[in-house]
Amino acid sequence: MANRFEGGTARVPQRLGALRRLAMAGYPVGLTIAPIMPIEGWREEYASLLDDTAAALGDVPALDLTVEQITHRFTPKSKDVLRSWYPRTQLEMDEDLRRAKRGKFGAVKHVYPAPVMRELREWFADALDQRLPSARVLYWT
Repeated sequence: MANRFEGGTARVPQRLGALRRLAMAGYPVGLTIAPIMPIEGWREEYASLLDDTAAALGDVPALDLTVEQITHRFTPKSKDVLRSWYPRTQLEMDEDLRRAKRGKFGAVKHVYPAPVMRELREWFADALDQRLPSARVLYWT
């Protein structure tokens, strides 16, 4: 899945290797899971990512790991930018499938509907607790 949406960055195994090297050197490390999207096979794909992360960090002494979780969201402007940069993108950005959320100053962003967010959040809470129990979750958005 990552290969479809993360062009221009190191592959996941290389990133996990770097995370491991930093953690083994005694640095606090962080895992940012983004974008979280409920696409076909998402549970298996994210479970695999978390399994690989647990394997990479399993023997790190005194592991100091934080986790940030960011669901896919978009604004009208970001949607236009992404479509202009990647005209053949398969990234789902259909306002009809999302809920409009307004910021403090009235700006709108399109997020997943509440039942979808709840399902994602509950799954990730359980999956992280099972695979990376010492991790401190900083936030979900």
